[in-house]
Amino acid sequence: MGNFKLLDKDREILFELSLNSRASLTELARRTGMSKQALSYRLSLLEKNRVILGYYAITNIYLLGMTHYRVFIKYENMSSEKEQELAKHLMANPKITWIAYLDGNLDLVYLVWAKNIQEFEKVYDEVNDKFGAFFQEKQFSIATKIEYMKYRFLSDKKGGKNIIFGGTIGNIVFDSLDKKILKRLNINCRESLVEISQACNSNPKTVRARIDAMEKKDVIAGYNVKINHKKLGFTHRKIYLKLNNVSKEKINELLSYLRGLKSIIYLIKPIGNYDFEFEMMTKSNEEFHNTIKELRTKFAKNIKNHSSVIIYAEPKSGQMKEF
Repeated sequence: MGNFKLLDKDREILFELSLNSRASLTELARRTGMSKQALSYRLSLLEKNRVILGYYAITNIYLLGMTHYRVFIKYENMSSEKEQELAKHLMANPKITWIAYLDGNLDLVYLVWAKNIQEFEKVYDEVNDKFGAFFQEKQFSIATKIEYMKYRFLSDKKGGKNIIFGGTIGNIVFDSLDKKILKRLNINCRESLVEISQACNSNPKTVRARIDAMEKKDVIAGYNVKINHKKLGFTHRKIYLKLNNVSKEKINELLSYLRGLKSIIYLIKPIGNYDFEFEMMTKSNEEFHNTIKELRTKFAKNIKNHSSVIIYAEPKSGQMKEF
């Protein structure tokens, strides 16, 4: 259970940050009906208590010619020392942008942003060469399309338009300044224009123009907040579905249904062992159980089977170091 007393206004703040975590204090105060002073105080408290873990730009890396390659791993005879060594290796690799520890029939997932299969293979082989003897099972998957649903589980407000990225591979080319700015926004997208410009050896006017251009091109699809869901009493789960019918029509029916559930935060179309994935935040096992039961009842003819894992830690999330 969570151990931080979350006020209703805190929920509103977190929800608004999930819509746009780069919004100014003035804008956030207006949208939450708070004074800037009260908002600043609660925001500082959420950060101090590690409820808010960070702020980052949602980067549509597909438009930069890259793809999401995921590797799911089940351990075998993995000691704590060897697991720490593995974690250190994954954290140090700039191509690996997300790492999550899982509870269930899998133990770990890591994400590689790569421009082609050969680039991914190099990372994959390096991990296997060093640690493959401790892997009982490996599952490889590509996320071809991802839809971000905002943190509707925190609020009854409407979240606006969902962010959808993937589906099309682009070839947008950036210069070194664009890359520096995007990296800064991935580390902390609430940095001011002055702070970003100083770190990038530029000026605020130029930085603002470059950010505007990246937003217009949808390379920056939005800005999100990284929260410690466990402190709020929520459980983060990833659910995998195997379907009998994967036609566009049937997938759209499934998408339409899941979009109506407040607990859903991500919808994912993969290529791999499963036909569809989604992620959700729930307050209790009962809520999770009832959601899956209703889903299986609604789509009884199409859902062949399902499995799920709990995402209990994400030591690396969206940390773009190179592209």
